[in-house]
Amino acid sequence: MKNNFKDHKLSTILRRGLNIIMLMAFVAASVVGLWLQNSYQRQQAFSVTGDYIAHYMDKIDVEFTINDYVDQWMNYAIDGEDTQPKENYFDNDHLKRLVIGNQDYLSELSVVDKNGIVAYSSNPELLGFDIRDSEHTRPFLALLEGEEAYADPLYPSPYNDSFTMAYLGRTFRDKSGFMLFGINEDAYNTRNLEEIDIATVDVKIGITGFLINCDLNKKITAITATMAEAAGEDFAATEVLPENEGEIKESVAELYGKKCYVTAKREHDFYVIAAYPVDEADQFKLQNNILFVVLYFMILASFFIAFFLLLKKLVIKEIESTHVSLKKITDGDLDEKVDAGGSLEFEELSQGINETVDKLKDMIKAEEQRVRDELENARNIQISAVPGNFPPYPEDERFGLFASMNTAEAVGGDFYDFFMTDENTLVMVMADVSGKGMPAALYMMRAKTLIRTYAEEGLPVEEVAALANQKLCEDRSAEMFVTAWIGFLDLKTGVISYVHAGHTFPVIVSPKGAESVDAVFVKQKINMVLGGLKKAKYVRQEITLKPGDSIFLYTDGVTEAKAVSGDMYGEDRLLTLIKEKTGTMGAGDRNEFCRAACGMVYEDVSAFYSGAEQYDDITMMWVRL
Repeated sequence: MKNNFKDHKLSTILRRGLNIIMLMAFVAASVVGLWLQNSYQRQQAFSVTGDYIAHYMDKIDVEFTINDYVDQWMNYAIDGEDTQPKENYFDNDHLKRLVIGNQDYLSELSVVDKNGIVAYSSNPELLGFDIRDSEHTRPFLALLEGEEAYADPLYPSPYNDSFTMAYLGRTFRDKSGFMLFGINEDAYNTRNLEEIDIATVDVKIGITGFLINCDLNKKITAITATMAEAAGEDFAATEVLPENEGEIKESVAELYGKKCYVTAKREHDFYVIAAYPVDEADQFKLQNNILFVVLYFMILASFFIAFFLLLKKLVIKEIESTHVSLKKITDGDLDEKVDAGGSLEFEELSQGINETVDKLKDMIKAEEQRVRDELENARNIQISAVPGNFPPYPEDERFGLFASMNTAEAVGGDFYDFFMTDENTLVMVMADVSGKGMPAALYMMRAKTLIRTYAEEGLPVEEVAALANQKLCEDRSAEMFVTAWIGFLDLKTGVISYVHAGHTFPVIVSPKGAESVDAVFVKQKINMVLGGLKKAKYVRQEITLKPGDSIFLYTDGVTEAKAVSGDMYGEDRLLTLIKEKTGTMGAGDRNEFCRAACGMVYEDVSAFYSGAEQYDDITMMWVRL
């Protein structure tokens, strides 16, 4: 996983990660949400059918209906404030006519006096009946003791136990007795069936849902009118019916060709079933699901966008700011300061980075100082390794000599050397190591030591070069070489025996007149550099200097010095300078002349590359007879 993100920015990684998380969260939440919505849809459908059954049970409550009817009759007909006096009902025939006119509700109508005796009745068999004489009517004594209403369920009639009768009692306002309303079982059941039919026939659940009422034998007693023809006489889907009285059962079943949400309840002597077709209950399910998914996606997307923007502001922006500062620091700008805020962690990170960089700057300064000190020591060692006292042989009036070395770095790879092997032989060495800095300086020291050692043994110049080359070639770890010009000057004859090992051409300067000179390069055979090839052969060559002549030795730092424009100083410029300047320098002290000649060349070269960096070490030696 790491390798998949290693080439991406944190913002890209977080955006991709959040997109994946959002997609996974969306899928998971959608599945759960749709499941919950479907469960809620099912629950709502059963809630609707359950509400219809509850309302249905209220509508078919015959006892409630009869009680309500009796209360209204008492208030508006028999004993109301604006009605005829109750004495108008103290008439048996009048009571009989009232029963006949209200036979849907009444079977008997009686007046009980304050002693509990039936004084008037539509049923002659009850006249003079003491309500204390029957267990069925005895509870009605409470109406003579302060209660205003009492009703009992169906019981055997007190005067004829072959049929059942239910009584309802309502007191007169003056507490002088009460009215006793009676309804027999047949009238009660008839009224009950009428209530059931009225409550069922016109009921629709939704548009096509329906209600069914059936007895305990599964015979349909009432059904919504639109389903009467399809239902038949018997209710066949017995699996939807509960087993126990008062129990409610919810299920999904097919009724009369329609898959329905079904709620069924069992009463003591009947079942009531409410059915709501699934296709109607779920008609807006697809639209609701689509709306839910769209809204949820919008909410989830808004949340993740807000979260990402917050994350970008508080984290990614600060990380990018830190990255920019670190890039500047790694590019070398150690004065750059990290200033990431937004949280305590970034404040601490910024402080830690800045403290680290400050410590690094201190370490770099200390290391630079250490290196400068070491280079200065190396420079001092290198300078001390070449002759530095001028004039070197003030007592010898046969020649004058001056040499100088100006390195491009603290230490360099150029070197010169001169020494007497005997009273008449001056050895002159001008060399350039292929490199700069400390490695070249160390290699220079080794080459110089080898040349001096073999020359002081009295060997001819070609053997000195050959042996030094062999020793340098044996040490291949350095991977360097040396260009060199080694000459032995015989001060008695002016003959210089020399080896040219890949170095620059010396300049021979000869007086031409009073204030003019002739300057030419010594065209000579060039041998292999020292340290390049172990079996290299070196050929001795000779030139002769006459009194007044000079030889000028130098490294390529002179002729290859570069100006700002990129032009090189060149050999022609060097010859022209020598011809034009040295003729007028006079023929005084030879050593001073050599010093002045070298100084003249260095000043001209320095002026040429003024404004540009010194490209290479500049080393020179001037010898005059």
